[in-house]
Amino acid sequence: MSDLSGPQSALGDFSDLIPEVIPDGEADPELVTIGERYWALAGFDPQLGTPVWCEKVKDIDTAGWGHQIYAVAAAGVRAVVPGRSCPRCAGPLSLTSRTAFQQLCDGQDSVCVECTESLMSAVRIIVDPARKAKREAAKAKAQERQVRDGTHAAWRQAQQAAVAQHYVVAFPSARSELPVAPVRAMIGALALLRYAPSASPIAEVSGWPEPLCPDSDKVSELLGELVRASLLKIHPTSPVNAFVWVPESFDEALREAGGDLNAVAAPQLTGSFYPMMARYYAPIGTSLGTAAEQLDAHLCGALDPAGMTAGQQDDLLATARELIAEEALRYFTNRLDELYLPAVPDNHSARLTEAAHKVAEHRPLGEIYNLVWRATRAAAEAAQKNPRAPRTHMSTHAINRFEADAQRAVADPGWELKPFAAIHGHGPAAMTRALFYNVLDTNPIEASLPDIRNALPEAVTEPRREDAASIDYGDELAVTITWLQGHPDAWDPHLVPAALGVLEERREDTPEWHFEGKILARDAAKLNRLYERLAPALGAKDAALAVLGATGMLVHPVTSNRVSLTSGEWIFDKLSILLFGDLDEETGGGGETAQRGDAAPHPPSAEACYGIAFTAVINHLIQ
Repeated sequence: MSDLSGPQSALGDFSDLIPEVIPDGEADPELVTIGERYWALAGFDPQLGTPVWCEKVKDIDTAGWGHQIYAVAAAGVRAVVPGRSCPRCAGPLSLTSRTAFQQLCDGQDSVCVECTESLMSAVRIIVDPARKAKREAAKAKAQERQVRDGTHAAWRQAQQAAVAQHYVVAFPSARSELPVAPVRAMIGALALLRYAPSASPIAEVSGWPEPLCPDSDKVSELLGELVRASLLKIHPTSPVNAFVWVPESFDEALREAGGDLNAVAAPQLTGSFYPMMARYYAPIGTSLGTAAEQLDAHLCGALDPAGMTAGQQDDLLATARELIAEEALRYFTNRLDELYLPAVPDNHSARLTEAAHKVAEHRPLGEIYNLVWRATRAAAEAAQKNPRAPRTHMSTHAINRFEADAQRAVADPGWELKPFAAIHGHGPAAMTRALFYNVLDTNPIEASLPDIRNALPEAVTEPRREDAASIDYGDELAVTITWLQGHPDAWDPHLVPAALGVLEERREDTPEWHFEGKILARDAAKLNRLYERLAPALGAKDAALAVLGATGMLVHPVTSNRVSLTSGEWIFDKLSILLFGDLDEETGGGGETAQRGDAAPHPPSAEACYGIAFTAVINHLIQ
């Protein structure tokens, strides 16, 4: 027996056996159609003499009527062989299946459908009204599910279209100047470019075989910082679940629509995203590839210790210490897992972290690995000796041992520890590799922080604030914001809204204030509202930097001490003087001016700064 898609003209000597397909007038039309397709005979093979059918059995959909196709066909039609009788009932010979027809062609006897009790029983089950109603309900449900799936697919396509429209990749880029960011952020960007599985675009970090940072909890914060600094941008090929939507999901949209598929709201981007799931690219260049190359070269130049200021070298050392400590903590966590010990209890994590950072100040990572191994081995041995003791106590024992050994390693420089080499299956994270191999050109396992500090070249002299205008990479506004961003611990961002609030209150409290003062107060109020909206999402420091940058958009002309300038320039000048502590001119003091190049500025207390801010700003407004 054969199955062909096309009809065969040769019927051989079996033309008198071709069955006549007779529909059952009471059967469901769908059953009749299935039966006709099942018994559609194309002819006979001229060489083998076997029947050739128009369709294969597996290609005929029974539409949920049953799995036995020959029984479903018998429920809709009868295939009667002309001139042949059933040997059992002497009635017309109706074929039970294609196999029975093949047997008939081979000269074997076959009984009719009505004489085959098992087939008739199957037919009765198929046409049973209760079963039919159940099948119709299942069919309706399947059709409803199909419509829902189609609507869901359309909703997902709308999400993809929204992402493509909002996150557009445009090369060549309109901007040519590469941004400057804090040292730690630039190291993270370099790690992304050099250690991502693919860089055009950079694949989602959640799928990397090796971690980006040794502390996985800091990855999202780092990626968000890189996007805000414009070192990276989100690529439109990012999966739609990398973004926060309103409604949150299709199921949520369907619930809000009361189950009405026609009333489902279109998805809208909120502007928030999940950094670990997004894809990124370097935005400044002539193409995706060249932009990544330019950013890589820019980062290498900016991270060259020979071109760093003292503050930047301090940031570099702080990042090295952080990565050494976090690599040790990562190894500690993995060792507990390997030894089937519980994770570090939350109430003990702070002292474990503190001990790791202390010892990272003095010892290389390889020696700290040794301390971790000693501590966890002692905990495992204690667990074996005390099988009834709670397992969490063993993890605490490991922390206690590591804390004590770390303290000894710090206090006793002569204590010799055999350094571990690279640990199989526990290589350094991408950010650690980028810093030590690509920036410092040293081994992350062998180099200690004192060694790194001693190997650093002499720091370059940072320009004084009054000479900032001569710098070729931007005006005073850009230079000031860049410095503040690179020295987050040297200034208090809360001084910005405090001073702006004074200006806004001055407008309300003094209606007779002169005209230009009202202009300045109005613009200060706008900046204050901007800070209030940004601070909850970005944090106080980034919001303050954004406000400083926004002063460049305030262009209403004012006059101060017979000098014409814009309202934005006036506000920026007073805020920058306040932030840098240069208030001698404002308050009449004779102290030394604090410059941005000072390695360790000593600003006044917050209360004193706020008092000075209020006095200084109000004095200038009255002048």
